[in-house]
Amino acid sequence: DARDDPSPVLRTDPPLSGEGETEIADLVSAFKQSGATLACFCSSDEVYAKDAVAAAKALGTAGAAHIYLAGRPGDLETALKASGVADFIHAGCDVLRILRGELKQ
Repeated sequence: DARDDPSPVLRTDPPLSGEGETEIADLVSAFKQSGATLACFCSSDEVYAKDAVAAAKALGTAGAAHIYLAGRPGDLETALKASGVADFIHAGCDVLRILRGELKQ
């Protein structure tokens, strides 16, 4: 049963829409309350372009030990990595390597 899983999963409902700082503050608050140590952004390219860098910085400051982004980084790769995104999960990536690396930590 998923409720017995000790790894907290944070989902925002409704999902973040890319509206900016208020939502990032809400995301950080929810992250802190969740007890999670890992974060994975799952959104649209439009929301990533608008808010992923700021959200990653905020989550890193809030204690996220590892931040993932679901999707290809495209032109944002340098900025996303600089903001704390450690891995990008997408079709064609070596997801087994990523998961093994997380299990070792």
